[in-house]
Amino acid sequence: MRYTKDFGKLGLPEDFKFGIELEAYNVKTKGEDSLYSGESAEYIKSKNWHMATKSEESLVGEGGAELVSPILRDTKQDWEDIFAMCEQMKKFPGNKGNKVIADSKCGLHIHFDAECLAKNPNKMRNFLRLYAESEELLYKMCNDKNDPIRKGAINKDFKGIHLISAMWRNGMAAPTGKKILKQIQDGTLKLSYKKFGKLRMLASKYKLDERRYAGLNLTNIGNSKKNTIEFRMANGTLDLEVIKQNVFLYASLINTAIKMTDNPELYQDSLSQFYKTDVTEKEKAENFLKLIIENPEDRQIYIDRWESVKQAQVFQKNERKGFAQNRFKREQFKQIAMRTPADIVHSTYAHFKEIITRTNDKGAITYDR
Repeated sequence: MRYTKDFGKLGLPEDFKFGIELEAYNVKTKGEDSLYSGESAEYIKSKNWHMATKSEESLVGEGGAELVSPILRDTKQDWEDIFAMCEQMKKFPGNKGNKVIADSKCGLHIHFDAECLAKNPNKMRNFLRLYAESEELLYKMCNDKNDPIRKGAINKDFKGIHLISAMWRNGMAAPTGKKILKQIQDGTLKLSYKKFGKLRMLASKYKLDERRYAGLNLTNIGNSKKNTIEFRMANGTLDLEVIKQNVFLYASLINTAIKMTDNPELYQDSLSQFYKTDVTEKEKAENFLKLIIENPEDRQIYIDRWESVKQAQVFQKNERKGFAQNRFKREQFKQIAMRTPADIVHSTYAHFKEIITRTNDKGAITYDR
């Protein structure tokens, strides 16, 4: 697999199928000469794309639009069609300005056919383990450079179009890595394969993802009509290159889970490096990308994305957001240590040592008042 610009193929495995939901705001969808009417509607239908209605997507009722792709493959024609749908949406600005925009109300949702993972429980388990370990990095790599993830993806957002649903969920694409790792460690993450049906325990009985409002939506696994895993964390965009880079990132993660299950000995060293936690966030990011992406130039795309947003305010106090904790050393702690003079550290250590060794007759620690 290699990243290619424009309409070139990425080299995804032949059995990889995916789908895309394009969301944008300030789009005219009603009346004549709108995205959803006349020649525009006919053109969209001719490409087998679906125009989401108000009942399907609240964004449509608030001045936005959503186009949902058919099943896509890594072909020149399908990349051309994605580009064409992005351009089609841009042609119909609404009454909120002179441009169609993909703002903080919008997300880019990418679905992958789950069959390549679900037919082998070990592949699904390895995928979930990789995802949980890398989740925070994925949230920092899933958008274009200098475009940190929208606040409403992670946190409750009591502003805008999702006011009601915000009352009972954390965000539109909340992290679940902490929950996944806990279930793996507790031995409660169970997968079984029988016509996909019992895999639904992932989303119900074991409550790994009981609602679809998660960065990784697993609620469709086992659904005979829509057997998919969905990546929901990315910001909305109408830029083909950003979309294509995300497909490549997610597909690389899935493909690695499959290959490491089939040939574990080939991944032993790189997995050992990736799972280390006594490393900085940069080292963790580099080890992650070395694991899933072969070409250094391709890896640089996501290092640049990560570097540009790693300190964004939305990622602060991550222990409340569901990211798996202590997967790497926080860079801010390292910076604090580097700014602290060594003589202060030594003096503080000596003071605490004196306090701890000062005890009363009963052996209890006493403190200076």
